[in-house]
Amino acid sequence: MSDRHPSRGVMYVAWGKAHVDVARRSAASVKKYNPGLSCSIWCAAGDDTTGFDQAFVIPADMTRPKVGALKLSPYDETLYLDNDTIIRADLSSLFDLLQRFDLCGAHVMLWHRPRHKRMWKTEVPETFPEINCGVLLYRKNAGTEAFFDQWQTAYDAAGMKIDQPTFRETLWNSDLRFYVFPPQFNKRIFEASELVYSDQPKPRILHLPILRPQKTAFKRWFSNLIR
Repeated sequence: MSDRHPSRGVMYVAWGKAHVDVARRSAASVKKYNPGLSCSIWCAAGDDTTGFDQAFVIPADMTRPKVGALKLSPYDETLYLDNDTIIRADLSSLFDLLQRFDLCGAHVMLWHRPRHKRMWKTEVPETFPEINCGVLLYRKNAGTEAFFDQWQTAYDAAGMKIDQPTFRETLWNSDLRFYVFPPQFNKRIFEASELVYSDQPKPRILHLPILRPQKTAFKRWFSNLIR
Protein backbone atom coordinates (compact mmCIF):
# COMPACT_ATOMS: atom_id res chain seq x y z
CA MET A 1 0.00 0.00 0.00
CA SER A 2 1.31 3.43 -0.92
CA ASP A 3 2.03 5.93 1.86
CA ARG A 4 1.65 8.87 -0.52
CA HIS A 5 -0.95 11.37 0.61
CA PRO A 6 -3.37 12.46 -2.11
CA SER A 7 -2.84 15.97 -3.40
CA ARG A 8 -5.65 18.40 -2.62
CA GLY A 9 -6.50 21.67 -4.25
CA VAL A 10 -9.10 24.19 -5.37
CA MET A 11 -9.76 24.78 -9.06
CA TYR A 12 -11.43 27.68 -10.91
CA VAL A 13 -12.43 28.28 -14.52
CA ALA A 14 -12.61 31.94 -15.59
CA TRP A 15 -13.04 33.68 -18.91
CA GLY A 16 -12.18 37.37 -19.11
CA LYS A 17 -10.32 39.75 -16.80
CA ALA A 18 -13.31 40.55 -14.58
CA HIS A 19 -13.96 36.87 -13.89
CA VAL A 20 -10.29 36.15 -13.26
CA ASP A 21 -10.23 39.05 -10.79
CA VAL A 22 -13.15 37.71 -8.72
CA ALA A 23 -11.65 34.21 -8.87
CA ARG A 24 -8.43 35.70 -7.45
CA ARG A 25 -10.42 37.21 -4.59
CA SER A 26 -11.97 33.80 -3.92
CA ALA A 27 -8.55 32.11 -4.00
CA ALA A 28 -7.24 34.65 -1.48
CA SER A 29 -10.06 33.68 0.88
CA VAL A 30 -9.12 30.01 0.42
CA LYS A 31 -5.54 30.81 1.42
CA LYS A 32 -6.67 32.85 4.42
CA TYR A 33 -8.26 29.84 6.11
CA ASN A 34 -6.40 27.04 4.30
CA PRO A 35 -2.83 28.30 3.79
CA GLY A 36 -1.54 24.91 2.65
CA LEU A 37 -4.21 24.38 -0.02
CA SER A 38 -3.16 24.87 -3.64
CA CYS A 39 -5.29 26.98 -6.00
CA SER A 40 -5.35 26.57 -9.78
CA ILE A 41 -7.16 28.38 -12.56
CA TRP A 42 -8.12 27.65 -16.15
CA CYS A 43 -8.30 30.87 -18.16
CA ALA A 44 -7.26 32.51 -21.43
CA ALA A 45 -3.64 32.81 -22.49
CA GLY A 46 -2.18 36.08 -21.26
CA ASP A 47 -4.56 36.54 -18.32
CA ASP A 48 -3.03 37.78 -15.08
CA THR A 49 -2.86 34.68 -12.87
CA THR A 50 -1.20 36.32 -9.87
CA GLY A 51 -2.43 34.70 -6.67
CA PHE A 52 -2.77 31.20 -8.13
CA ASP A 53 -0.32 28.35 -7.67
CA GLN A 54 -0.93 26.93 -11.15
CA ALA A 55 -2.58 28.21 -14.33
CA PHE A 56 -3.79 26.42 -17.45
CA VAL A 57 -5.05 27.73 -20.78
CA ILE A 58 -8.61 26.80 -21.74
CA PRO A 59 -8.44 24.82 -25.03
CA ALA A 60 -10.31 26.39 -27.92
CA ASP A 61 -12.37 23.23 -28.48
CA MET A 62 -13.88 23.10 -24.98
CA THR A 63 -17.61 23.70 -25.50
CA ARG A 64 -18.21 24.23 -21.79
CA PRO A 65 -14.87 24.81 -19.99
CA LYS A 66 -16.48 24.45 -16.56
CA VAL A 67 -17.43 20.88 -17.50
CA GLY A 68 -14.48 19.99 -19.69
CA ALA A 69 -11.75 21.06 -17.26
CA LEU A 70 -12.98 19.04 -14.30
CA LYS A 71 -11.36 15.75 -15.31
CA LEU A 72 -8.12 17.61 -16.10
CA SER A 73 -7.60 18.77 -12.52
CA PRO A 74 -3.95 18.62 -11.41
CA TYR A 75 -5.05 17.25 -8.02
CA ASP A 76 -6.08 13.83 -6.73
CA GLU A 77 -8.82 15.51 -4.70
CA THR A 78 -10.39 18.66 -6.10
CA LEU A 79 -12.78 21.30 -4.86
CA TYR A 80 -14.14 23.07 -7.92
CA LEU A 81 -15.44 26.57 -7.11
CA ASP A 82 -17.30 29.08 -9.23
CA ASN A 83 -15.56 32.44 -9.22
CA ASP A 84 -18.34 34.16 -7.22
CA THR A 85 -17.40 32.45 -3.97
CA ILE A 86 -15.79 33.41 -0.68
CA ILE A 87 -14.40 30.86 1.78
CA ARG A 88 -14.87 31.51 5.48
CA ALA A 89 -13.50 28.38 7.19
CA ASP A 90 -11.03 25.52 7.21
CA LEU A 91 -12.11 23.10 4.47
CA SER A 92 -10.24 19.98 5.60
CA SER A 93 -13.38 18.26 6.90
CA LEU A 94 -14.99 18.77 3.49
CA PHE A 95 -12.12 17.01 1.75
CA ASP A 96 -12.35 14.20 4.31
CA LEU A 97 -15.64 13.18 2.67
CA LEU A 98 -13.56 11.82 -0.20
CA GLN A 99 -12.38 8.99 2.03
CA ARG A 100 -15.81 7.42 1.36
CA PHE A 101 -17.33 9.21 -1.64
CA ASP A 102 -16.32 9.93 -5.23
CA LEU A 103 -18.30 13.11 -5.84
CA CYS A 104 -20.09 15.57 -3.55
CA GLY A 105 -22.25 18.67 -3.98
CA ALA A 106 -25.15 20.61 -2.49
CA HIS A 107 -28.77 20.72 -3.60
CA VAL A 108 -30.09 23.73 -5.48
CA MET A 109 -31.84 25.63 -2.69
CA LEU A 110 -34.88 26.64 -4.75
CA TRP A 111 -35.15 23.22 -6.36
CA HIS A 112 -38.97 23.40 -6.47
CA ARG A 113 -39.00 26.14 -9.12
CA PRO A 114 -39.88 25.04 -12.68
CA ARG A 115 -36.56 26.23 -14.09
CA HIS A 116 -34.79 23.72 -11.84
CA LYS A 117 -36.95 20.83 -13.04
CA ARG A 118 -36.06 21.00 -16.73
CA MET A 119 -35.82 17.58 -18.35
CA TRP A 120 -33.61 16.51 -21.21
CA LYS A 121 -34.09 12.75 -21.72
CA THR A 122 -34.70 11.12 -18.35
CA GLU A 123 -37.60 11.83 -16.02
CA VAL A 124 -36.11 12.11 -12.55
CA PRO A 125 -38.10 12.20 -9.25
CA GLU A 126 -38.40 15.66 -7.75
CA THR A 127 -36.94 14.17 -4.58
CA PHE A 128 -33.67 13.91 -6.53
CA PRO A 129 -33.31 17.65 -7.18
CA GLU A 130 -30.65 19.47 -9.13
CA ILE A 131 -27.18 19.86 -7.65
CA ASN A 132 -25.70 23.34 -7.78
CA CYS A 133 -22.61 22.81 -9.94
CA GLY A 134 -20.78 25.86 -8.61
CA VAL A 135 -19.24 23.93 -5.70
CA LEU A 136 -18.22 20.36 -6.54
CA LEU A 137 -15.88 18.10 -4.59
CA TYR A 138 -14.47 14.97 -6.22
CA ARG A 139 -11.75 12.36 -6.34
CA LYS A 140 -9.80 11.69 -9.51
CA ASN A 141 -10.51 8.10 -10.50
CA ALA A 142 -11.90 6.11 -13.41
CA GLY A 143 -15.47 6.57 -12.17
CA THR A 144 -15.41 10.36 -11.97
CA GLU A 145 -13.51 10.63 -15.25
CA ALA A 146 -16.21 8.55 -16.97
CA PHE A 147 -18.92 10.62 -15.28
CA PHE A 148 -17.46 13.91 -16.51
CA ASP A 149 -17.18 12.49 -20.04
CA GLN A 150 -20.83 11.38 -19.92
CA TRP A 151 -21.91 14.76 -18.57
CA GLN A 152 -19.98 16.56 -21.32
CA THR A 153 -21.62 14.37 -23.98
CA ALA A 154 -25.06 14.99 -22.50
CA TYR A 155 -24.47 18.74 -22.24
CA ASP A 156 -23.37 18.97 -25.87
CA ALA A 157 -26.30 16.87 -27.09
CA ALA A 158 -28.94 18.68 -25.00
CA GLY A 159 -28.18 22.08 -26.49
CA MET A 160 -29.01 23.87 -23.22
CA LYS A 161 -27.04 26.91 -22.10
CA ILE A 162 -27.19 25.67 -18.51
CA ASP A 163 -25.42 22.54 -17.30
CA GLN A 164 -27.35 21.48 -14.18
CA PRO A 165 -30.22 19.57 -15.88
CA THR A 166 -27.78 17.25 -17.65
CA PHE A 167 -25.68 16.89 -14.49
CA ARG A 168 -28.80 15.77 -12.63
CA GLU A 169 -29.75 13.16 -15.23
CA THR A 170 -26.18 11.91 -15.62
CA LEU A 171 -25.90 11.53 -11.86
CA TRP A 172 -29.27 9.73 -11.66
CA ASN A 173 -27.99 7.15 -14.14
CA SER A 174 -24.58 6.85 -12.49
CA ASP A 175 -23.17 4.33 -10.02
CA LEU A 176 -20.85 6.88 -8.44
CA ARG A 177 -20.74 7.14 -4.67
CA PHE A 178 -22.31 10.58 -4.30
CA TYR A 179 -22.91 12.62 -1.14
CA VAL A 180 -24.90 15.81 -0.54
CA PHE A 181 -23.01 18.05 1.87
CA PRO A 182 -24.67 20.69 4.08
CA PRO A 183 -25.90 23.92 2.45
CA GLN A 184 -23.46 25.96 4.53
CA PHE A 185 -20.73 24.71 2.17
CA ASN A 186 -22.56 26.31 -0.76
CA LYS A 187 -24.46 29.19 0.81
CA ARG A 188 -26.66 30.73 -1.85
CA ILE A 189 -29.39 32.52 0.10
CA PHE A 190 -29.28 34.73 3.19
CA GLU A 191 -31.95 33.85 5.75
CA ALA A 192 -33.08 36.40 8.34
CA SER A 193 -33.28 33.66 10.98
CA GLU A 194 -29.47 33.54 10.92
CA LEU A 195 -29.51 36.91 12.74
CA VAL A 196 -31.82 35.57 15.43
CA TYR A 197 -30.61 32.07 16.26
CA SER A 198 -27.01 32.17 17.38
CA ASP A 199 -26.63 28.40 17.12
CA GLN A 200 -27.34 28.34 13.38
CA PRO A 201 -24.45 26.74 11.46
CA LYS A 202 -22.21 29.44 10.04
CA PRO A 203 -21.62 29.54 6.27
CA ARG A 204 -18.33 27.97 5.25
CA ILE A 205 -18.54 28.85 1.55
CA LEU A 206 -20.51 31.88 0.35
CA HIS A 207 -21.72 31.60 -3.23
CA LEU A 208 -23.66 34.76 -3.94
CA PRO A 209 -24.70 36.70 -7.07
CA ILE A 210 -23.26 39.93 -5.63
CA LEU A 211 -19.80 38.31 -5.77
CA ARG A 212 -19.93 38.11 -9.56
CA PRO A 213 -18.28 40.87 -11.61
CA GLN A 214 -20.42 43.98 -11.15
CA LYS A 215 -21.01 46.79 -13.65
CA THR A 216 -21.70 49.69 -11.28
CA ALA A 217 -19.28 51.28 -8.84
CA PHE A 218 -21.70 50.91 -5.93
CA LYS A 219 -22.20 47.19 -6.52
CA ARG A 220 -18.45 46.65 -6.90
CA TRP A 221 -17.90 48.48 -3.61
CA PHE A 222 -20.57 46.44 -1.86
CA SER A 223 -19.28 43.20 -3.34
CA ASN A 224 -15.78 43.92 -2.06
CA LEU A 225 -17.10 44.40 1.46
CA ILE A 226 -18.06 40.73 1.71
CA ARG A 227 -15.39 38.72 3.43
